[in-house]
Amino acid sequence: MKTTTGYSGIQIALHWLIAILIVTAWFTGEGAEEAMEVVEDGGVAGFVPHVAVGLSILALVVVRVLVRLTRGAPAAPGTPGSLTARAADWGHRLIYLLMIAVPLGGISVFFLGLDVGEIHGLAANLLMLVVLGHALMALYHQYVLKDGLLRRMMKAG
Repeated sequence: MKTTTGYSGIQIALHWLIAILIVTAWFTGEGAEEAMEVVEDGGVAGFVPHVAVGLSILALVVVRVLVRLTRGAPAAPGTPGSLTARAADWGHRLIYLLMIAVPLGGISVFFLGLDVGEIHGLAANLLMLVVLGHALMALYHQYVLKDGLLRRMMKAG
């Protein structure tokens, strides 16, 4: 992957839009459970916001990965190869993996009828924890280390 000095406007927009959608999906999960009960009882669920949001996340993450592969991203903070740089790199990899796996798990439950709802829920909770850690580290860099890291995701560069 290419290394750049900053994120593009589209990368920043996708980052924040997906972040908002992940939080929204997490808070609307119980509505999807209720819709599944209707379907299991032979009814029609109708529009389910959680499902729509999850599908949107998956589509936008695919776009985000393609943009990242073609445009690149700034290097992780810290000395290349250091523990902090490796932790940031692997943290981002885990976030991307979960941003793809969680919606695919939801598709498996809602559209394919596979009994993986509990795994989907656990993975969604893990995604929220990892994203929370990601946000806390960004705030730590911005306000404790004062290295301007958070600005990279606020202004295209």
